[in-house]
Amino acid sequence: MWIRHFKAIGTLLFLVSMSGCSLLEVKLDSQTTPLTKQELNMRLMTREYTQQFFAQVEQTADVISLQYDAQDKLHQSYVLLWKINAEEGVQRAAYQVSPMAALIDSWVFTVQMEQFFTQGAGKDLFVSDDARKTASALSQEFEKLARSSLKGNSFKTSKQFVVEFAKQHPFQDLTFIRTPAYRAWLESQQISEDDAVTTLGTMPEAMGDVSDRLSLVSEQTPKLMTWKAQLIAMNSSISGEQLTATLESLQATSESFQDFVENNPEYMQNLAQQMAIELKPLVNDIDKKTELRLDQLSEERKALEAMVARERAEIALIISAERAKFAQDLDTISQDVITLAMDKVVELIKSTIIYFILFIVAIFFAPLGLGYMLGKRTAVKKANS
Repeated sequence: MWIRHFKAIGTLLFLVSMSGCSLLEVKLDSQTTPLTKQELNMRLMTREYTQQFFAQVEQTADVISLQYDAQDKLHQSYVLLWKINAEEGVQRAAYQVSPMAALIDSWVFTVQMEQFFTQGAGKDLFVSDDARKTASALSQEFEKLARSSLKGNSFKTSKQFVVEFAKQHPFQDLTFIRTPAYRAWLESQQISEDDAVTTLGTMPEAMGDVSDRLSLVSEQTPKLMTWKAQLIAMNSSISGEQLTATLESLQATSESFQDFVENNPEYMQNLAQQMAIELKPLVNDIDKKTELRLDQLSEERKALEAMVARERAEIALIISAERAKFAQDLDTISQDVITLAMDKVVELIKSTIIYFILFIVAIFFAPLGLGYMLGKRTAVKKANS
């Protein structure tokens, strides 16, 4: 009986959520700018790098832990603190919404950790140089990643910024307090924050981002909780046996409650009935609000459709008017061109006729005139002689 009530409530809530699909669809469609190929590659490679970071830090920390006595609380605590704070810091940097912010902050974090173990406060923290070697290797690997993601001069200027920023904001101890560097990087690159606002991407890209985050939580949270519990137990008066006994007590209490629920169906049925009575006004209120919301959405949709139709009609009128104006202008221009061409043709014909007349004169009259002059000259010479 009570199971049916819960199913009914769940179904109602599902329908309420589905009732807003049209409005939700409008919001989602207005924010479906996809990430660029460079941004997607940047996000993928940065998050893949974190897995390499986790594995190398954990492996090196386990090796360093074996170099100390199990009762050496100080150095064993240092090892645990390095694992906890290094992995929490890099995952906060790498799993940001903006792929570029994740790249820059993760790069700065790896360089800060390298400087901490090579020339900073952690240089002599452990007896061996395993931590220094691992931090340097991880920093070099991330530099290769950045080189493949940032092309040309962008990589060169970004590397210079990362090194300088890490020097200005060094890690002082194993808490690894992270200083976000993305805004400072934008200033160094002379990029406005308004221009750097990133999109969540399309729905599949946003869902993939959420899936990556949930996967990270499921993988890292148990390890981090275990290390923190070990650190607390190591530095408190609680012994390992007491901690184990406490956990067993909690488990026994949970099992007892589960057994009570399974062996008292009448009590649970009565509880479900009481809950149904108490929740009925709420369900009725949700139903009324759902109907109102559906009516409102229907009216909004009609208004939106009317507005779209009106805008389309206005655009069609504007296009038609512009087209008619363009045709009229084209006709006027064509008439002007024809008139100008005819004027030029007439001028060309006139000049051609003139040149033709001159040519005729030169051909027919020039020889006659020349013969006349020569004959006259000859006659003068004979008379003189």
